[in-house]
Amino acid sequence: MGFISRLQRVTVAHIESFLSSVEDPELMFPQLLREMEDQVREATEAEAKAMASVKAAERDIAQARTKLERLQKGAQLAMDKKDEATAREALSAQLDVEADLARKEEGRVRAAATVEDARNGRKQIQARLEELRARKNEILTRARVAKTQKKVQKTVGGPGSSSKSILDDVARLEGRLEEDEATNEVRREMAKDGAGPSLDKRLKDLENSSSVEERLAALKKKSGSKSK
Repeated sequence: MGFISRLQRVTVAHIESFLSSVEDPELMFPQLLREMEDQVREATEAEAKAMASVKAAERDIAQARTKLERLQKGAQLAMDKKDEATAREALSAQLDVEADLARKEEGRVRAAATVEDARNGRKQIQARLEELRARKNEILTRARVAKTQKKVQKTVGGPGSSSKSILDDVARLEGRLEEDEATNEVRREMAKDGAGPSLDKRLKDLENSSSVEERLAALKKKSGSKSK
């Protein structure tokens, strides 16, 4: 989805500025339109893939819920037949499925958000393409005028202002800062993931064991009430 974010930052004003700097704006404009059309197709494909991910996540969730229900019924049936070992095993598996289901739910939410982002990105890019087509003559005229003005300023003022290069330096600096921040964030997450996994696992196992015993006691109570 990163390419959509990059495309969203390319505004019509940026395109006009680019056309005013090239030798032949009329020749470059059709190429820009073709590139924008390709970008719309790519964004549409990204949206379709994101929607497919949501549907796949929903299927996985439905399967996990079915399995969870089957384990619950199986645990109760085993306890009714006084098969405590099987009931305990079913309850333990039920906890694993519940954890997996929670992860799948989170994945579905992320996939749905991706669909929304992809759809919005595709609409913005498509709207920009339509605007370029509708304003072709205006944009080309403005580009030619700006190009002429730059030539005049360069002739009259010599080397000219360095503002463009300064802005470029600022943009490059911001890009490096964003890259450094992203790198540091990844390193922090990696360090966090590597800190004491064995302790986390032992604590989780203790929690699961306690939950199994609690649910087993509840099944025993429920099974006992049925036999009375």
